[in-house]
Amino acid sequence: MGIATMKKAAAFAFQLAVFAALGGCAAMTHHRAGLAAFEQEAYVEAVTELETAANLAPGDVRYQQDWLVKREAATRKLLALGDKALEEGKPDVAAEHFQTILKYDRYNARALSGLELLQEVTKAGDDAKQAREALKRGDSAQALQWANRALERIPNQREAQAVKREIEAAQAIELMAAPNLGNFYKKPVNLEFRDASIRMVFDALSRTTGINFIFDRDVRGDQRTTINVKQTTLEDAVDVLLTVNQLEKKVLNATSVLIYPNTPAKLKEYQDLVVKAFYLSNTDAKTVANLIKTVLKIKDVYVDEKYHMLVLRENLETLALAEKLIALQDLDEPEVMLEVEVLEINRNRLLNLGIQVTNQITVSPLPTSGLPSTGTGTNQQYRLSDLKTLNADKLGVTLPSVTLSLQKTDGDANLLANPRLRVRDREKAKILIGDKVPVVTTTTTPNGFLSENIQYLDVGLKLDVEPEIHLRDEVSLKLALEVSSLVGVVKTATGSQAYQIGTRNFSSSLRLKDGETQILAGLISDADRSDATRIPVIGDVPVLGRLFSSQKDDRQKTEIVMSITPHLIRNIQRKSVVAESFWSGTEATLRTKAVQLRSAMSAGGQATAAPTGEPVPGAAGAGIAQAAPDTSGLKFSWKAPVKAKVGQSVTLDLQLDSQHSLRAAPLQLVFNPTQFEFVAVKEGDFFNKAGKSSFSEIVDKANGRITIGLASGEATGAKGEGRLLSVELKPIAPAAAAEVSVIGVTPVGAGQAVARPKLPVTVQLSVEP
Repeated sequence: MGIATMKKAAAFAFQLAVFAALGGCAAMTHHRAGLAAFEQEAYVEAVTELETAANLAPGDVRYQQDWLVKREAATRKLLALGDKALEEGKPDVAAEHFQTILKYDRYNARALSGLELLQEVTKAGDDAKQAREALKRGDSAQALQWANRALERIPNQREAQAVKREIEAAQAIELMAAPNLGNFYKKPVNLEFRDASIRMVFDALSRTTGINFIFDRDVRGDQRTTINVKQTTLEDAVDVLLTVNQLEKKVLNATSVLIYPNTPAKLKEYQDLVVKAFYLSNTDAKTVANLIKTVLKIKDVYVDEKYHMLVLRENLETLALAEKLIALQDLDEPEVMLEVEVLEINRNRLLNLGIQVTNQITVSPLPTSGLPSTGTGTNQQYRLSDLKTLNADKLGVTLPSVTLSLQKTDGDANLLANPRLRVRDREKAKILIGDKVPVVTTTTTPNGFLSENIQYLDVGLKLDVEPEIHLRDEVSLKLALEVSSLVGVVKTATGSQAYQIGTRNFSSSLRLKDGETQILAGLISDADRSDATRIPVIGDVPVLGRLFSSQKDDRQKTEIVMSITPHLIRNIQRKSVVAESFWSGTEATLRTKAVQLRSAMSAGGQATAAPTGEPVPGAAGAGIAQAAPDTSGLKFSWKAPVKAKVGQSVTLDLQLDSQHSLRAAPLQLVFNPTQFEFVAVKEGDFFNKAGKSSFSEIVDKANGRITIGLASGEATGAKGEGRLLSVELKPIAPAAAAEVSVIGVTPVGAGQAVARPKLPVTVQLSVEP
């Protein structure tokens, strides 16, 4: 190779080196710029710069790694932001995040699917708006179709879900609503039938009230009945008719009622059953199930202990009774906070004063050689002949030691515990303040194997308490207090340790009011101990004997005082008296109300608004339902103001125009006790024209009922026109139409029978504040 060729090769290599150096510097610059942009969340710029650095330095693994890692991190971050924006209902923001990903990764599958999902979200939102508008127009079917279409696109579309829930709730209420006769059933009726066909009675009621009665094929047409009721509601009259004739009813719609025999087979055929779940909050499900089975005689009750739920399948009236029973038992559990203070006072007084002299002087032979030894110190065996040689030089003496004791110890210790315990009713609470002392038990097997078992003893203050909360904000407490301490350690024959524990126990039952403090004291331990060691004779000499004796006085006193105060957090919340007592039917049939005949006024009907009927044709003995012309010859009317004010008494006059001579006319008035306060009732001049009459009154203020007795003192009675009575009432509450009515009159003629008259129109007063 020539010199020229070598120079060219060197120049080319130098150029390559320069280009490589320049490329490395550029890659580093782009890499640093990319990392800085990533920290500032400029993800597109960051990924672009890192990718450029990786391309400029393909052999640098670090650049390649940073590019891939940061690109993946940026994608995850932007996807999360896009999904969050979708959940918050911000499609424009979500689209911006997905499109940002496509700027540096144009084929990213998740970003592309996110944009497609955005289109579906927009369409689903439009469908949901259509559903809402259709629901506002009252077109539930069309609204449900639009809502389902939106949910097919996006299953969790909130507006569509809300529309569907509203529609389903309305449909459920409509589906579960039992047919109701409404105001038809509140109409007042008069029934007078003697030995009439049951079908004829219901036919008369149908003509009078406009309600259709449909009969089951097994209701006998020849079944006879007798009934005579006045001014009662249609509902009560029908219930009494059905009960005395062993029949039952099923309301089909607002104007139709099905009548069928009250037999088990027919009840199963016609009585609709409803499945209802009851979720309990405070009471055990098995306990409530037992209550329902016992009281309502229900056989099948499903109990779910996991969710505290009961499921029943019964008729509506039985479910209503079960709901009332559950409400009575599923009450919030009462709780109490117990504030306890325990004080243990220990006092220790020790006085050890005096001179203690050893109580022995030992004289023993000194050891000599040639004698057998026992091997224990100076203890040797001597021959009897050796005793002859014993003298002062061969005897050793152990002199007594003298110890001077000057000790006085005073110790005071107070142990105070002030725990606060929150406990539920009839639940036990425990507290231990102290130590657990280990007790080791060693067991040896025949093979020589040793095993140790460690058990722990509780030493300290232990308190057990069980409260019982009463309705009158009182708490009964069962207390058990134990205070123990470690007295000493005892060594067993095998070398194990046993502990001597001193303990004092206290148990009691007491009843306290909320916030009342009870102090319990008297656990006192008082020990006085005196020990003296004296030299005989000398130690008994007064004063001087003190120098030759040792006195130890030890006094220990321990007292425990405890106070406890209950603070009610929540007591038993009893239901109202009305909720605690309700009708439940008979032994054979469960009902939410009793079979009774109420007056039209007390049942909420208008005594004067009774519809007229027609005479019922048919067999002899049939009576009339509600309507017959008034042939009594008596006309009652009210003379009363139209308006009244709260607190100002008003007087209402009842007028009577009679074509017949009357001996008496007892009657009954009713008023609303929440609207009026009774003041007085006075006799009018109808029976008192000649100055001879009798007048009596019985007033039930709580129920708003006045029973009045009116009679003439003349044998010929009284007739004509006049004021029968005056009643004075005080309005106590504003009302648009406060009513006062006559609900019954029984006229007694003088020498002839008088038909029952038509009752006067109800008085309605507008009461102003």
